[in-house]
Amino acid sequence: MNTTALLPRTDSVKLLENGDSYHQWDVLIVSARTENGKALMRILSDLPINVFAVTTIGQAREVLAKHPVEMIFCEEFLPDGTYRELLEFVIAESNSTAFVVTLCTGEWGEYLEAIHLGATDVLRCPLQAIDVELVLIRAGRESKSLSPDLLA
Repeated sequence: MNTTALLPRTDSVKLLENGDSYHQWDVLIVSARTENGKALMRILSDLPINVFAVTTIGQAREVLAKHPVEMIFCEEFLPDGTYRELLEFVIAESNSTAFVVTLCTGEWGEYLEAIHLGATDVLRCPLQAIDVELVLIRAGRESKSLSPDLLA
């Protein structure tokens, strides 16, 4: 897992034996709660993906402006706004970025609202490895661009 360097897309392209290509996914974690960010980093550390972690919507926009990602994990509340603002920005900029909201409130209405607004999925805190991995696998199967190591 690469959590520091922003690699150009071409550096992470891999070829399969049959000639098809895929690239390591780039995932953005937007989490102001240290325990949630660390939990996601721990879960993602053994997977063939690159991870970028930030604590605010502003920082997330900066990363996205320089480096597109395949998936975003975003907490519902951040110091400079809510997931809704970042989700709206992501939808306007890209139709292909999977957006996962992590809810710590656990309110059913929030879950339904996030899906209605366009989130790909919603996970409740505390985050469980199996839930995160299943979200990645579903998104990878839909895009057909995720490493086969993850989908195995």
